[in-house]
This record gives sequence, structure tokens and C-alpha cells, in this order.
Amino acid sequence: MSLSARRVTLPAITPIVLQKRVIKVYSEDETSRALEVPSDITARDVCQLLILKNHYIDDHSWTLFEHLPHIGLERTLEDHELVIEVLSNWGMEEENKLYFRKNYAKYEFFKNPMYFFPEHMVSFATETNGEISPTQILQMFLSSSTYPEIHGFLHAKEQGKKSWKKIYFLLRRSGLYFSTKGTSKEPRHLQFFSEFGTSDIYVSLAGKKKHGAPTNYGFCF
Repeated sequence: MSLSARRVTLPAITPIVLQKRVIKVYSEDETSRALEVPSDITARDVCQLLILKNHYIDDHSWTLFEHLPHIGLERTLEDHELVIEVLSNWGMEEENKLYFRKNYAKYEFFKNPMYFFPEHMVSFATETNGEISPTQILQMFLSSSTYPEIHGFLHAKEQGKKSWKKIYFLLRRSGLYFSTKGTSKEPRHLQFFSEFGTSDIYVSLAGKKKHGAPTNYGFCF
């Protein structure tokens, strides 16, 4: 038996190099810190990095906020969001900022879900006579098959209009709807308002001043 040697050429392996960018993050006292971060860094990663650099205690409440001063809006960045992707949506002329501060209600939805869903606003509450545990509530809202309906009145303003109207809204898995006839839930009276697959929810910081809102607290999509 004879053996012959043969040279095998392996294909070249191209290393993947993540580009780095410098981002600026502000604290509540308006001091800022520049960080060089990879393009795939998440909001949670940035929080962890700042906790380490500032020698803070990690009590799971440190949060990254997107602040849009020109329209008076702000939102919490979710842990999984890519920070560079968020920044890429900002306009060159806008003076938007990232803030790093505590939000003690960051995970409150998972800790105490019953606070977010009053019995009179959730459709399954009346059917079960309110006898449902917080764990069951959370499981129902995170389930893909048994998502309950939340309903109630909100003040809303259509784009381009100055007046606000008190309207009956319904939150379903497919999106947010409002009734064109009182509290009717009939399909012919429901009009689509917004979906959430490509939308972010912002809190209004100066709704009364900037938008003539009837209440201090407000949000927009």
C-alpha cells in the first residue's frame, strides 16, 4: 500500500471587525461622558459600562433615556435596543441627547403587573371576577394566544389639529383602536390608531405648554 501526500488549500477566513463609534451620554447634572463603543452595543451594555466606570452600585434601576428636546419628548431605551441604531435616526440639526439616570419603575411591569391593569380596564377581569393572580396576569399578557383587551378613555389629538378629544380606546395585540361611537366595540365603530411593530412610545415632558394637552402626563407614538 502506498501513501501520497496532497496539499489542501483552505479558503481564506475574513475576520469580522465591528466598527467603533464615540457616543456622548449625559447625567442628570448635565455633565457628559464620551464612550467609544462597538456598533452592536445595547442599551443594557452601555448602562453596565457606565456603572463600572463610575463605580456605581448596580441596583437594576440604571437606565438609558432618549431625549428629544425640540419636541419635548423622552423615552426609556429597552435593554436589547442597539444604541447606534437609535442614534442613526437622529437628524443632524437636532440637539438630541442620551441620558443615564435611575428609573425605579424599569422592571415594575414584571414585578407588579397588577398595578398596570385595573380590573375595570381589562376585559378578562370581569369574566374571572377579579380572581386572578399577578403571575397569571403576566403570563396572559406575554402569551401569544390569550392576550386580553385593555380599554378606557384617553384624550387624543389628530395630527394637524389643535383640539383634544376624549375618546374611548381599545388596546389589542394587533394595535391600538378607538371607537367612533361612545364605548361601542363593534367592528364598524372601531378605527385603527397605531400599531407597535415599528413604533416607539415617548412620554411628553411639556404636553400642556408645547401641545396644549389637557393633562400633565401624556405619551405619543
